[in-house]
Amino acid sequence: MLTLHAQGRKAVVWTAGMDLPSLPVWIDLYDPTDDERRWATEATGLRVPERSDVTSLALSSRIRTDDDDTMYLSIPYFADTNNGHRPGPIGLVVTGRVLLTLRFADSRAFELAANSCHEHHWETSADVFATLVEAIVNLAAQRMEDVSTELKQLSDHVFSPSRLGTPELRTCMLEVGRLEGMQARNRSSMLGVQRVVSFTRARKPAWMSDQVEVRLRVVDHDLRTLDEFDDQLTNKLQFVLDATLGFISTDQNHVMKVLTVTSVATIPPMILVGIWGMNFKDMPELNWPMGYPMALAAIVVSMVIPVLFFKWRGWWSGD
Repeated sequence: MLTLHAQGRKAVVWTAGMDLPSLPVWIDLYDPTDDERRWATEATGLRVPERSDVTSLALSSRIRTDDDDTMYLSIPYFADTNNGHRPGPIGLVVTGRVLLTLRFADSRAFELAANSCHEHHWETSADVFATLVEAIVNLAAQRMEDVSTELKQLSDHVFSPSRLGTPELRTCMLEVGRLEGMQARNRSSMLGVQRVVSFTRARKPAWMSDQVEVRLRVVDHDLRTLDEFDDQLTNKLQFVLDATLGFISTDQNHVMKVLTVTSVATIPPMILVGIWGMNFKDMPELNWPMGYPMALAAIVVSMVIPVLFFKWRGWWSGD
């Protein structure tokens, strides 16, 4: 799909044979066909990047400029939602006349930027570029705040006064993994955006006004702040994970303690049973009328005494 954004007009979806009186300020290519690529190339005189170009790991392929100050920028890993959609690359070609974007997945940031362009009537491609980057960063901040909120709720649950069982703690570990996955997608996306913004500010082409440069400077500062926030969230996730593993280890130690106390409490009756189970000819207990009940009582008493002793010493306190 090819969407055209012209100054002071609503967005128009291009169809074959459509004529335009002037070049739009923003051309958005969403998983374009060959015809849409061909039209964008003929209308702008720019080379539309291929998917292999925007996914390339080579820095020269991701960020470069031509002699006429045309900037070719790309973000190989981009995800602006936390709903499980697979991340996809985006490419940007920026000139003083037009902004050409290439993407292969739905994006809330592009929708917000399009609405903002219609509301504020941006006149230059640099203004649209700054608006798009601001929308991407604002959504990233919102996603990180969502992760922070869910992480706080998870932390309160893990450190609740009530004792959590191992299955529930395992569920908490899975939740930590889910939040870490969300944050990892945010981190990877923002890394590409930060490189694009830093390169654009350092290059500062002639078509970029001072107002746009100031906006990009604010975005660059926001990205650095989000990077620090990301470190805090990562440390908090690791802390909650370590705490969950510690509680699971405590439960395992409790089980081992119960088994140990139980085994110690059964040692005296085992000794008595072993003695009375000997096959000697002369055993006085064999002739006692109450020998069997007395033996059972002695076995029970030999088990109760160690248990009472452990409880008196406080070895079962809180368990």
